[in-house]
Amino acid sequence: MIKFFNKKGLANLNELSFPKERFNWKSPWWYLETNPELRLGIQKEINAEIGQKHPLWGLQPIAFGKSDATDDVAVSLNDGRFACVHLVWHGKIDQYPDKYPSVHIFNKSAELQLFLDTEADEYT
Repeated sequence: MIKFFNKKGLANLNELSFPKERFNWKSPWWYLETNPELRLGIQKEINAEIGQKHPLWGLQPIAFGKSDATDDVAVSLNDGRFACVHLVWHGKIDQYPDKYPSVHIFNKSAELQLFLDTEADEYT
């Protein structure tokens, strides 16, 4: 794999892992394990959009799930929590770096699962 620079506080693209917790993926959500190329592209975008003023800075978010209905991505954090990130696809830090990309942080996997289920139910 190609070596990419690692902005301090973000995940190293050469060391991406999946969380040990398992989730129930209901449409439009799906597990990124099935598409490593897409996962790497999403991870690069996360690393491009999150700067030092963002709430996820220092938590090394790692993408592991994606919604086909929105630009939402499920990420694991290095402190054991999870988050849902709504990417803006600028390829850079937003002009409001503390607000975008928007994020919902969850303390437990069950909280993220409830969020995923609610979003899926609203989609169908």
